[in-house]
Amino acid sequence: MPRQKLAQVLASDYKGPKIGLTEAHVIKAILAIGDNGSVGRGRLSEILDLGQGEVRTLIRRLKSTALISVGAEGCFLTEAGRKEYDYFSSRIIWRGPLDGSSLGIGKVCYGLIVREKDGRVNKGIEQRDEAIKAGASAALTVFYSKNRFLIPSTKSNCESKGPSEPWITIRKSGRLAEGDMVLVVGAEIPLAAEYGALAAALTII
Repeated sequence: MPRQKLAQVLASDYKGPKIGLTEAHVIKAILAIGDNGSVGRGRLSEILDLGQGEVRTLIRRLKSTALISVGAEGCFLTEAGRKEYDYFSSRIIWRGPLDGSSLGIGKVCYGLIVREKDGRVNKGIEQRDEAIKAGASAALTVFYSKNRFLIPSTKSNCESKGPSEPWITIRKSGRLAEGDMVLVVGAEIPLAAEYGALAAALTII
C-alpha cells in the first residue's frame, strides 16, 4: 500500500482515541478483507488481535479514507480499497507460516515473497530492525537469483548444505521469480512473526 495512504489512516492528529495502530495492522486488515470479500468487526478483531475499541477506530479510519464500506455482512473494500489491495498483492505475492527451526530465529516463523527489482535491499539490516520493532525476534532477508537463495551482503547460498526448510516450502509455493526478495521472520508467537514480516516488507515495497 502506498505510504501516503497509510499516513492518512494513521494520522496522529486524527480525531478519536489514540491507539497503538501500526502500518502492519492496516495492511493486514486490507489483506484480510480483500482475501475474504467481507469481514465482520468481531472476526476482524480476532484476525488482527485487537480489542473491540481499537477495531472500531481502525474501521472508522479506513471508512473515512474511502478504503472500505460497512454493510450488513461487515466491512468490504471500496474501489479505492480494491486498488490498494491489488497493489499490495502484486508486490507481496506469497505469504504464510514456515518451518524456520533450522535458522534459529524464533519459535515460529512467517515468510513473504516480495517482488522487488529496484535494489532497495542492502544487507537486510533495515528489514530486521523494522521486524523487531513490530514484535518479532529476528528476520532474515535473502534474494532469489539463478535458482538460489542468497544473502545480500555475502551472496552466500542458503542451501549450500542441501535443501531444507524453510526453502522447500518457499519453492513449492510456485511463486518465485528471478530477483524476488524473501523475508523469513521469527518470533515467539505466530502473529508477531506475521506483523514483523509485514513491517519488514514495507521497507522494500
